[in-house]
Amino acid sequence: MGEFEFIANYLAKIAGAEALDLKDDIALWTPPRDTQAVISMDTIVEGVHFPNGKFDAQLAQKLIRVNVSDIIAKGADPIGYFFSLCTSSTITDENLKSFCEGLAKDQAKYGLKLWGGDTTHINGPCVLTLTIIGTVPTHCAVLRSGASVGDILCVTGTIGDAYLGLKCEFGTLAPNATLQTVYHVPQPPYVLRENIRKFASAALDISDGLIADAGHLANASNVGLEIDISAVPLSKHAQEWLIAQENENLARLELATGGDDYQVLMSMSGRQYQLAVSVGMPITKIGCAVERTGVVCHDDQGNTLEITTPGYTHF
Repeated sequence: MGEFEFIANYLAKIAGAEALDLKDDIALWTPPRDTQAVISMDTIVEGVHFPNGKFDAQLAQKLIRVNVSDIIAKGADPIGYFFSLCTSSTITDENLKSFCEGLAKDQAKYGLKLWGGDTTHINGPCVLTLTIIGTVPTHCAVLRSGASVGDILCVTGTIGDAYLGLKCEFGTLAPNATLQTVYHVPQPPYVLRENIRKFASAALDISDGLIADAGHLANASNVGLEIDISAVPLSKHAQEWLIAQENENLARLELATGGDDYQVLMSMSGRQYQLAVSVGMPITKIGCAVERTGVVCHDDQGNTLEITTPGYTHF
């Protein structure tokens, strides 16, 4: 299948009206009144973010979801995206068909449409980049920089499953379909975006690891963060893995620095936290903002833990 056949047979069918049937070099969009555009971009690379040779519906879902995660962490609604595909001749027509089925499935799940993009041949690993556009009421985006001393630090979902799923993929853990699915198809808390906007003072998604991303929030807000590592929420699979480890604190830190969680870390004032809990917002308190710089982790006895590698970095 050639480039233009791929566009006509698959991509045009999932494109929004803004894409002009993918027959122009641009998209046209008028933001709704009293809103701001929220824009983010992520790149995923074969052999780094997904296994070699995997080009299917799950890959498309991961590409969309790691970007949706950024948007909802700002309390915004995703509406459209552009994506760039750099791929080699090893990708088959069946691969492309499956990939587009994944795009269509998650477009329906998250309420967004394809607005355009680019396709290019590459002599090397597959590279996919997605730029996502969302909207938020004017001046209501939840930035990293809004935390204040005394705020409560909390997180959605559970932490560490994707990291364990990656270990399953590499064979260092026994295969586990649930954990491997979490790694391949993240579950960002889409339904919480309005509550994030309503209650959070600062927020970001957890991609590089809970501790590393807590550091980003602390730096942007010019506060310190204290985290009780024993309070970080774990799934039953992670708890089972934890029991088998020799050092519980080191194992908890390993889960909190593994990355690929795509949950939301946020700060809230004490009052906003109580309001969030009162309406049933599923969050877990794991720490607080303090008058210092950086991130300090301690165990349930108050002992400070040494953090050697807070999370994943590309360089």
